[in-house]
Amino acid sequence: MTVYEGMFILDSTKYSRDPDAVTGQLNDLVAEHGGTVLVSQLWDERKLAYPINGQRKGSYWLIYFSIDGPNLVAFERQCELNENVLRRLILKIDSRLAEPLVQHAQAGNSSTKPAQTTASK
Repeated sequence: MTVYEGMFILDSTKYSRDPDAVTGQLNDLVAEHGGTVLVSQLWDERKLAYPINGQRKGSYWLIYFSIDGPNLVAFERQCELNENVLRRLILKIDSRLAEPLVQHAQAGNSSTKPAQTTASK
C-alpha cells in the first residue's frame, strides 16, 4: 500500500461543537475504503484567505494514511461529498520519506520556532 498525506480544511463551527465526530468521519472513510490511518491530528485553526461556503475560519486536519491506489479515487469522492470538509489536498509520499514523516508527526515535534533577529550597529 502507498502512503499519502492528507490536509483537510474542516468546517470550524462543526469541528468546535464535536471534534471527535468530525475527525472520526475522516478516519472511518479511510478504513471504509480499505486503508489504514497512521497519524491523524489537528494542524492548526486559521482564518481563511477567502470565504468558503460562507465560512471565514477553518480547522486544518492532517492525516497520514496508507491505501491502495484504486481505492483512493473513491475515498476522494467521499471527501468531496462530506459536508464537514471544505477543502482537501492529498499527496502521495515517496516511500523513502514516509517513515520519517510519520514518526515526526507521531512525536508531535514542532520545528517552527520564532526567528530571533539581532540588529547590529
